[in-house]
Amino acid sequence: MTDDTGKRDEALSFLVGHTTGVLATIGQEGTPRARLVYYACDDSFNVYFITLANTRKAHDLERNLHAAFVVSETDAPRTLQLEGTVEDLTDKAGIDATLASLVETLMSNTKFGAPLTRFDTGELKFYRLTPSWVRWGNFTV
Repeated sequence: MTDDTGKRDEALSFLVGHTTGVLATIGQEGTPRARLVYYACDDSFNVYFITLANTRKAHDLERNLHAAFVVSETDAPRTLQLEGTVEDLTDKAGIDATLASLVETLMSNTKFGAPLTRFDTGELKFYRLTPSWVRWGNFTV
């Protein structure tokens, strides 16, 4: 990310202010796969997300820890792009503020419930994407 503190703060505020983004992984065949995920983040632009162990994204991340993540808006031309490596924190995760925030986000939709409840039951996996590259685009100015 740029050394411009104002832009960094603006980008982080944008990331914190949203709850969904698109996670891109690499499938077994080497083809890209993208899907919408609910997330939480920290002040270092690390993105945390949960999925079930039997999903394609979990299988993709077992084979290749490199991923990309994008958060954008449709009503204003602003986007945040991240690329980095993903770490499986399932065995390391305690109930800390980030995980609690993510669970709160997942449970906040009282009309439809958490998306994970729509799938077959299975082991939950907790991941962190640590970015090695960040690009903030605010095209409203």
